[in-house]
Amino acid sequence: MNVLVCDLGFSSAKWIYGDRKGRIISAFSYNGDSLLVGEDSLMSSGSSYLKTMEELVRYYPVFVEQCQKQADTEGDILLAVGLPYSYWQEQHKPGGAVPALAKSLAGGSIKDVAVFPQGLGGLRDYLDGLPERPTGNVLGIDIGFNTIIFTLFSPHRKQIIHGKTLNKRGVHQMATSFLLPRIKELAPSGTFTPVEIAFLIEKGYLQYGFERHDVTREIQEAGVAYIEHIIRDIQGELQAHVGMHADFDRVLLFGGGAALLKNELPARNIEVVVLPEPEYANARGFQSLAFGKGV
Repeated sequence: MNVLVCDLGFSSAKWIYGDRKGRIISAFSYNGDSLLVGEDSLMSSGSSYLKTMEELVRYYPVFVEQCQKQADTEGDILLAVGLPYSYWQEQHKPGGAVPALAKSLAGGSIKDVAVFPQGLGGLRDYLDGLPERPTGNVLGIDIGFNTIIFTLFSPHRKQIIHGKTLNKRGVHQMATSFLLPRIKELAPSGTFTPVEIAFLIEKGYLQYGFERHDVTREIQEAGVAYIEHIIRDIQGELQAHVGMHADFDRVLLFGGGAALLKNELPARNIEVVVLPEPEYANARGFQSLAFGKGV
C-alpha cells in the first residue's frame, strides 16, 4: 500500500508521496458556494490563514484532497497526518478529536489513516540519519507559523519525556517582535496582516510601487535572535515540569521557522542542528513511522 503524508500546519500543508513532495499554503476563502484553498484562495477577497485547532481539524479533509491531487496518487493509500503534540495528547482517546479526524479522512482510495504528533516526526527523521542512537536526550523544536512544538525525547528509552505546544508563537511572533523593528523605516504602516507577514517571509522583500527592498539579512538576524529567545523559554518550561531530567545534549530545529536560518547559529556548548529541508522534516518522519519503523 502506498503512503501519502499530509502534514497540515498553520502556514502550509507539506505532502510526500514516494520520492515526490510539495506544499500548499494554509489559506482558504469562499467563492460563492465553493471553497478555495492554497494559492487560489489568495486571489479572492476574504482569504484567511488557518488560525485555530478547530479550523485545522475542520479543513483537514479539504487539504488532504488537494494533496492527493498534487501528488497524483494511485491505488490504495495509507494516509499519515499530524496534529500539534499537546492537542494530540489530549484528544488521543476514544471519542476524542484524533480518532474522529482519522474517521473523517478515511474513504475512497484512503484505506487507513495514521495520526501522529507533530514534533515526533522531526525527531524520527533525525534518528533515521544516524548510524546509531545517541545516548543523551534530544530536544526537538518544531517552529510553525502560529505555534512552537517542543519535544524532549530519550532515544535510549525510546520515549517522549516531555512535550508541549506553545500557541501564539513561531514565525508570526518572530516577524512582529523581532523582524518588524529591524525594518520599521521600510514599513510606513508598521503593521502587517498574517497573510502579508507570510508573503514577506516567503519572498524576502518589501515592495512599495516601483521600489523593492531586500530584507533577507534582517530576516536571518531576526530568526537567530528569536531562536535564542525561545530556547531560553523552553529551558525554563522544562526546568519547571521535568526538573533534573530536563538535560539534553543537542537541539534539533525544524519546521517552516527553521527554514529561515540560512546560516549556522552562533557556537554554543550544546549542539544545535537545523535539519535538512526543515519544513519537510515532520513529513519525512511521518513517512518513516507509517512504514512501521517505530521511534
